[in-house]
Amino acid sequence: MFVAPLSAPSTASTAPVRPRTARPHRAPAAALAAWLLVGLGAIALFPALRGGDAFGSTLPFWLVAAPAIDLAWLARARIAATLAAAARRLWRHPATQARRLQGVRRARRSSRK
Repeated sequence: MFVAPLSAPSTASTAPVRPRTARPHRAPAAALAAWLLVGLGAIALFPALRGGDAFGSTLPFWLVAAPAIDLAWLARARIAATLAAAARRLWRHPATQARRLQGVRRARRSSRK
């Protein structure tokens, strides 16, 4: 049994949709970066936090790995663009290099005569 009626809402009653901004709010990234740095410092300073029989590896995960994964997820577009640019640079063939070398050889031959 349905509690609400099955009717489409009218378009006049909906609020206008704001377009998304190009840059998301940076507060979550700053908080995650601080969490990561504090977690790294805590694990470096207190060996008992690194895990053991009682904790397993859950505490290092929540102090270090979880904020690192979240930061990578928030920066996934920037990371993908950087990797794509690096791949393009690696696969680009330097066609201009051979032309420059031929020009240098001609200049050397003309100077010998």
